[in-house]
Amino acid sequence: METGEDCVKCPYCEAANALDGEFCGVCYKNLRIPDEVRTAVKAEKILAAAAAPAAAGEAGPAVRTWARLLLIAGLFIFYTRWLVTPEYFSPLDFVNLAFHEAGHIFLGFFGRFIMTSGGTFFQLLFPAVCLLHFMRRGANLGWQLCLFWLGENLLNISIYAGDAIKQTLPLVGSGDHDWTYLLTELGLIAHTTGVAKTIFLCGSAVIFWSFYLIGRDAVNREPLERGAARRFE
Repeated sequence: METGEDCVKCPYCEAANALDGEFCGVCYKNLRIPDEVRTAVKAEKILAAAAAPAAAGEAGPAVRTWARLLLIAGLFIFYTRWLVTPEYFSPLDFVNLAFHEAGHIFLGFFGRFIMTSGGTFFQLLFPAVCLLHFMRRGANLGWQLCLFWLGENLLNISIYAGDAIKQTLPLVGSGDHDWTYLLTELGLIAHTTGVAKTIFLCGSAVIFWSFYLIGRDAVNREPLERGAARRFE
């Protein structure tokens, strides 16, 4: 039962009811509260509800900011493994390898060149599809992490491309080396090192772009949320 100054007594049963109510909660008869009073009370409650999350969550944006900055630091440490370990194969690359092999299977009916390049294509396709999915849903952190995943795939591809001449990497099924064939067909086999470095730099650029976007959202999130709260005042 409602009590306090923001209540009105039912003229029929004298039960206490909220000012923004229209019917008595006990006898269900019309309280006959003037419309202007009811409207004013409803407006006050809407403003209070809009201000409450902002006041209660003042520490929230700061926590999210530090969480995202720590996430960037962790991802950067992960990235440095490619700088200090030759031919580094990360745990994430097991997932990438599954998509790579799927590309060979799904594009195996379109000739050797497309089938061979299908592995690399699918490695990049799946992160890109996930990125677009999260972007359409408005999940910024989700698609930004997919952007990092896309860049990480390029790092893995650069190692495979750089192995085109040496062919020291273990291959699934002991088949032909994709990049030996692709670079030979493209007339770039003599520039294997340059191709690998270019792919690596592209992957690094994508990764650092994801860091920038995650960091930008971490810094800008607090003023944006507070600005949204002020619009209700």
